[in-house]
Amino acid sequence: MNTEKPEEAMTFGELLTLIGEQQRRLTVLENAFSSLIFCLDDRASQLLVHNLSLEAQNQNHDEQLQQHFARLVETLQKRNGGPTPETLA
Repeated sequence: MNTEKPEEAMTFGELLTLIGEQQRRLTVLENAFSSLIFCLDDRASQLLVHNLSLEAQNQNHDEQLQQHFARLVETLQKRNGGPTPETLA
């Protein structure tokens, strides 16, 4: 893959390789971020979840991004032992 000259076209296989690598990197970041909840005290954890919940409702984000924020909130709540939408219903 030629990253030194971005104006040159990449092959389909190179694009798939790049997408796969970006997906793996994103997975690592998501796991690392989700694990950070264990390093926070209760109040900081609650604030983090609250702020991310607000992002999930932010109308300036498209629906997919809102859903990603909502899933992250749910993941953080599960890891922190807090209420999830299923337990609140």
